[in-house]
Amino acid sequence: MNRLLKAAVLASFGWNIFLIVGVIANQSYATTRAAGGQFESFPTGISATYCITLAIVIYQLEVLFTNIRRPEWIYKVFFFLGLSSVFVNAISRSADERWNVIPAAIIAFAFWKRWKSQKA
Repeated sequence: MNRLLKAAVLASFGWNIFLIVGVIANQSYATTRAAGGQFESFPTGISATYCITLAIVIYQLEVLFTNIRRPEWIYKVFFFLGLSSVFVNAISRSADERWNVIPAAIIAFAFWKRWKSQKA
């Protein structure tokens, strides 16, 4: 991964973690940027779901930034998960949440590149 893409991916993951932790901690900055922007206070179920999401994001970081060779399917799964994140954020009712398309697309692209490099 080249340095520019690596920096963009790390910034995107940083934003995601910042936002996810904001939902879990029920911070006001996250209300318009997550879960459709429909909550003034996040319900316990949403916070619990975002705890699972945080674990997945941390695992994604490990997958991308360690030299452990993994099966091709893991990169493929995370690529398609990233595409679904792009789609879900793009159709959000919240204008603030629609901006999340950018980091989601960057992360999806990084997994696509890793998936394709595994085939080579």
